[in-house]
Amino acid sequence: MTGHQEHRTDVLIVGSGAAALRAALEADAAGADVLVVIKGGFRRSGATFHSVAEVGAFNVPDNAGDNGDSPSVFLDDILTAGQGMADPRLSAVVAEEAEEALQYLEAYGVPFEREGDAYLVFRACFSSRARSHVIKDHFKPIVKALGSEATRRGISVRDRLMVTDLIAEGGACHGVTAVDFEGVRHVIRAKAVILTTGGASQLFARNLYPAEITGDGYAMAHRAGARLVNMEFMQAGVSVVHPFVNLFGNYLWDGFPNLTDRESDPVLDRYVPEGIDPADVIAEKERHFPFSARDISRYVEISIQKAINEGHATDEGGVYMDFIGKDIDAILQDRSRSFARMWPVTQSWYEERGVNLRTDKIQIACAAHAINGGILIDTNGESSLDGLYAAGEVAGGPHGADRLGGNMSVTCQVFGKRAGRAAAARAATNDHADVAGMAEAHDAQLAAFNGKGDRELADLRSELQKSANRNLLILRSELGLKAFLDDCAAIRNELAENCRVETSEDLVHALELNNLCEVGTIMATAARLRRESRGSHYREDFPQADPNEAANIVFDRRHKDGLFRAVIGALNLRGAEPEQDTTSGGEREANTTAKGGADGR
Repeated sequence: MTGHQEHRTDVLIVGSGAAALRAALEADAAGADVLVVIKGGFRRSGATFHSVAEVGAFNVPDNAGDNGDSPSVFLDDILTAGQGMADPRLSAVVAEEAEEALQYLEAYGVPFEREGDAYLVFRACFSSRARSHVIKDHFKPIVKALGSEATRRGISVRDRLMVTDLIAEGGACHGVTAVDFEGVRHVIRAKAVILTTGGASQLFARNLYPAEITGDGYAMAHRAGARLVNMEFMQAGVSVVHPFVNLFGNYLWDGFPNLTDRESDPVLDRYVPEGIDPADVIAEKERHFPFSARDISRYVEISIQKAINEGHATDEGGVYMDFIGKDIDAILQDRSRSFARMWPVTQSWYEERGVNLRTDKIQIACAAHAINGGILIDTNGESSLDGLYAAGEVAGGPHGADRLGGNMSVTCQVFGKRAGRAAAARAATNDHADVAGMAEAHDAQLAAFNGKGDRELADLRSELQKSANRNLLILRSELGLKAFLDDCAAIRNELAENCRVETSEDLVHALELNNLCEVGTIMATAARLRRESRGSHYREDFPQADPNEAANIVFDRRHKDGLFRAVIGALNLRGAEPEQDTTSGGEREANTTAKGGADGR
């Protein structure tokens, strides 16, 4: 393997967020040799570390709100929000093991906020009960606590190392190839690999994620032949864009804020359909942060995005929001309202950043957040490739068309634990596979980015993000999705033939852009195939839900069409193709787009 550094480990974990750290600790406790690789800095990067809200929500059905909550009620909420797209088997695991996950975090020092002797809880998005336990400073405390324990145990870490592809052969994963920021190539043999690479929100110009979250896990898994599911469903919603970037808590809509455009005209009045009161739209919006086609609150995001697309945005690219003239004190008298319980924390957080929520205007826009789909997993976090596991946002199945606020954080812990244990058990009974020839194949892969053109990587990434914002974020249609797919293909062509790649860091960013284009192609293809509106997926040309569309879209490169439809709750993850492929003949063009986008450079 001339020119490559070779490494061996029992369990390789790609990523270092909440799911990664829990997986690493569990695999280590089970006796496995563990190696963590991270594209950024260990304990200093990734979505969990990147605070985008004043608090983090962690769902536990422990009846802390004295409201009749239980794991069965929690499970019903998950499945109701999922609208038939979540796997009941995985959702049940989350509901049953959430309380243990909280106790584990507390044992390592993660502080959950309290009101007197009880936990501080609020009712988060799509929930029927107040069960979201509060962590100040979003989820940084989880990274600090579990990361400190990983360091104390001496778990091996390599940071600033980008994993470029999985080593997959014979229906199994045997390790990864990688390149570091100095240009050194690496081959890592592993008896089990756990992907915890997060989502792909950097696909969008407006997003709530750090720069390194570029869909790497989805793209690598798809290229290797692992199944992906629910990639058309993602969380996007209203976020502060000026004077800072932050998620806009759904409970704040209970204060009925004013929304105006750059001309000081009310935003909702222009776009809410006749016969619907804008006040009712805002009242419904209090129930959930993410955009959803499920209720009339959708007109908040639709109105904001249309105002921006049609040239009514502020210079900073948003619209104005304020509480001027609102009787905040009257709302605060009712402690049963999440607004009243959360206002002190939120108001203080904003004041620390120079904003008085009672008197100042801020600017908001629609921003991408978490992907609800991902690598299809079983109850142990294993994918359709033997030896490849996934946990956290990169994994698909526990969530559906909509996801409860506060569920991603708990899902990271539940499936991080399960994947870590299962990967360690596999490593104990398997040997390292022969990966001869991988170094040469890796060199050929990287050589595809010859870097001899004059287009700048940053410009191409910006073009992709702007197209995604317009055509994929909130407002979707056949015309827009087709335009976005064309943009993805054109940018990948430019990346391969006419892009400047001069340094090792440029190469990393070129690989990231290639992954974003691939994941964007997958997401848009799924969105084209789903000719209805369901949860976070909204089609302007098909604005209603269609019972005939109540099946999951599964991407599988080993399937004859590159994808198929199935009910994932009944799908045998490692079985043969479904007996009946429910993808219609009219969808073949989109299928070809998906397969070509995945294969091409």
